[in-house]
Amino acid sequence: MEAIDSDVLARAIAWSGETIGASGQAYNITNGDVFRWQEVWPTIADACGMTPGDARPMSLTSEMPKRRRQWDQIRARCNLVSPALTDFVGLSFQFADSLLGFGDPTRAAPGIVSTVKIRQAGFTETLDTEKMLRAWFRLFQAKRLLPRA
Repeated sequence: MEAIDSDVLARAIAWSGETIGASGQAYNITNGDVFRWQEVWPTIADACGMTPGDARPMSLTSEMPKRRRQWDQIRARCNLVSPALTDFVGLSFQFADSLLGFGDPTRAAPGIVSTVKIRQAGFTETLDTEKMLRAWFRLFQAKRLLPRA
Protein backbone atom coordinates (compact mmCIF):
# COMPACT_ATOMS: atom_id res chain seq x y z
CA MET A 1 0.00 0.00 0.00
CA GLU A 2 0.91 3.64 -0.18
CA ALA A 3 -0.26 6.51 1.98
CA ILE A 4 -0.33 10.28 1.73
CA ASP A 5 0.05 12.70 4.58
CA SER A 6 -2.39 15.60 4.35
CA ASP A 7 0.40 18.14 4.95
CA VAL A 8 2.50 16.66 2.11
CA LEU A 9 -0.60 16.70 -0.10
CA ALA A 10 -1.23 20.36 0.75
CA ARG A 11 2.36 21.27 -0.10
CA ALA A 12 2.12 19.35 -3.40
CA ILE A 13 -1.07 21.24 -4.27
CA ALA A 14 0.57 24.56 -3.43
CA TRP A 15 3.65 23.57 -5.46
CA SER A 16 1.49 22.69 -8.48
CA GLY A 17 -0.22 26.09 -8.29
CA GLU A 18 3.08 27.97 -8.11
CA THR A 19 5.16 25.97 -10.58
CA ILE A 20 5.38 26.94 -14.22
CA GLY A 21 4.53 23.92 -16.30
CA ALA A 22 2.44 22.23 -13.61
CA SER A 23 -0.76 24.04 -14.60
CA GLY A 24 -3.35 21.71 -16.07
CA GLN A 25 -1.33 18.61 -15.19
CA ALA A 26 -2.59 15.64 -13.19
CA TYR A 27 -0.17 14.16 -10.68
CA ASN A 28 -0.21 11.21 -8.33
CA ILE A 29 1.21 12.00 -4.91
CA THR A 30 2.10 9.66 -2.05
CA ASN A 31 4.50 9.71 0.88
CA GLY A 32 6.98 7.93 -1.38
CA ASP A 33 7.30 4.63 0.44
CA VAL A 34 5.29 1.42 0.29
CA PHE A 35 4.12 -0.66 3.24
CA ARG A 36 2.10 -3.67 4.25
CA TRP A 37 -0.49 -3.24 6.98
CA GLN A 38 0.96 -6.25 8.80
CA GLU A 39 4.18 -4.28 9.15
CA VAL A 40 2.66 -1.03 10.46
CA TRP A 41 0.25 -2.49 13.05
CA PRO A 42 3.13 -2.69 15.58
CA THR A 43 3.85 1.02 15.00
CA ILE A 44 0.19 1.87 15.58
CA ALA A 45 0.06 -0.33 18.68
CA ASP A 46 3.23 1.29 20.05
CA ALA A 47 1.84 4.78 19.42
CA CYS A 48 -1.16 3.77 21.54
CA GLY A 49 0.99 2.27 24.30
CA MET A 50 -0.11 -1.25 23.44
CA THR A 51 1.58 -4.51 22.58
CA PRO A 52 0.40 -5.87 19.23
CA GLY A 53 -1.50 -9.12 19.45
CA ASP A 54 -1.70 -11.98 17.03
CA ALA A 55 -3.31 -11.35 13.67
CA ARG A 56 -7.06 -11.77 14.01
CA PRO A 57 -8.88 -10.70 10.86
CA MET A 58 -12.26 -9.14 11.55
CA SER A 59 -14.73 -6.82 9.93
CA LEU A 60 -14.35 -3.45 11.62
CA THR A 61 -17.79 -2.51 10.32
CA SER A 62 -19.31 -5.43 12.23
CA GLU A 63 -17.11 -5.53 15.30
CA MET A 64 -16.37 -1.94 16.27
CA PRO A 65 -19.97 -0.78 16.84
CA LYS A 66 -20.14 -3.48 19.53
CA ARG A 67 -17.38 -1.59 21.32
CA ARG A 68 -19.26 1.73 21.63
CA ARG A 69 -19.69 1.37 25.37
CA GLN A 70 -15.97 0.61 25.82
CA TRP A 71 -15.09 3.72 23.80
CA ASP A 72 -17.39 5.82 26.00
CA GLN A 73 -15.66 4.41 29.11
CA ILE A 74 -12.23 5.23 27.66
CA ARG A 75 -13.38 8.76 26.80
CA ALA A 76 -14.61 9.31 30.35
CA ARG A 77 -11.60 7.71 32.07
CA CYS A 78 -9.06 9.63 29.94
CA ASN A 79 -11.01 12.90 29.85
CA LEU A 80 -11.10 12.89 26.05
CA VAL A 81 -12.90 15.51 23.98
CA SER A 82 -13.51 13.16 21.06
CA PRO A 83 -17.14 12.37 20.22
CA ALA A 84 -19.01 9.09 20.39
CA LEU A 85 -17.49 6.31 18.28
CA THR A 86 -19.84 6.54 15.28
CA ASP A 87 -19.49 10.32 15.09
CA PHE A 88 -15.73 10.11 15.54
CA VAL A 89 -14.96 7.60 12.78
CA GLY A 90 -17.76 8.22 10.28
CA LEU A 91 -17.43 5.66 7.49
CA SER A 92 -13.81 4.81 8.31
CA PHE A 93 -14.61 1.24 9.36
CA GLN A 94 -16.33 0.54 6.03
CA PHE A 95 -13.42 2.13 4.17
CA ALA A 96 -10.89 0.04 6.12
CA ASP A 97 -12.83 -3.17 5.45
CA SER A 98 -12.84 -2.38 1.75
CA LEU A 99 -9.19 -1.34 1.71
CA LEU A 100 -8.10 -4.44 3.57
CA GLY A 101 -10.34 -6.73 1.50
CA PHE A 102 -12.10 -8.15 4.54
CA GLY A 103 -14.22 -11.15 3.57
CA ASP A 104 -12.66 -11.29 0.09
CA PRO A 105 -8.85 -11.27 0.06
CA THR A 106 -8.90 -10.89 -3.73
CA ARG A 107 -10.46 -7.42 -3.28
CA ALA A 108 -7.48 -6.08 -1.33
CA ALA A 109 -5.49 -4.97 -4.34
CA PRO A 110 -2.34 -3.06 -3.52
CA GLY A 111 -2.90 0.67 -3.78
CA ILE A 112 0.31 1.54 -5.58
CA VAL A 113 0.53 4.47 -7.98
CA SER A 114 3.43 5.97 -9.86
CA THR A 115 4.73 9.29 -8.57
CA VAL A 116 7.43 9.52 -11.23
CA LYS A 117 5.70 12.38 -13.09
CA ILE A 118 5.51 14.73 -10.09
CA ARG A 119 9.06 13.85 -9.01
CA GLN A 120 10.42 14.56 -12.49
CA ALA A 121 8.49 17.83 -12.54
CA GLY A 122 10.26 18.94 -9.37
CA PHE A 123 8.17 18.01 -6.32
CA THR A 124 10.40 15.60 -4.44
CA GLU A 125 9.16 15.71 -0.84
CA THR A 126 8.77 12.31 0.83
CA LEU A 127 7.73 11.12 4.27
CA ASP A 128 8.13 7.79 6.00
CA THR A 129 4.60 6.46 6.59
CA GLU A 130 5.40 4.97 10.00
CA LYS A 131 6.84 8.33 11.10
CA MET A 132 3.67 9.99 9.77
CA LEU A 133 1.43 7.62 11.74
CA ARG A 134 3.37 8.27 14.95
CA ALA A 135 3.14 12.04 14.41
CA TRP A 136 -0.62 11.97 13.81
CA PHE A 137 -1.23 9.75 16.84
CA ARG A 138 0.86 12.14 18.99
CA LEU A 139 -1.18 15.10 17.70
CA PHE A 140 -4.50 13.34 18.33
CA GLN A 141 -3.30 12.43 21.83
CA ALA A 142 -2.16 16.00 22.53
CA LYS A 143 -5.58 17.28 21.43
CA ARG A 144 -7.22 14.69 23.73
CA LEU A 145 -8.94 12.91 20.86
CA LEU A 146 -7.15 9.65 21.70
CA PRO A 147 -5.75 8.45 25.03
CA ARG A 148 -2.06 9.05 25.64
CA ALA A 149 0.22 6.03 25.35
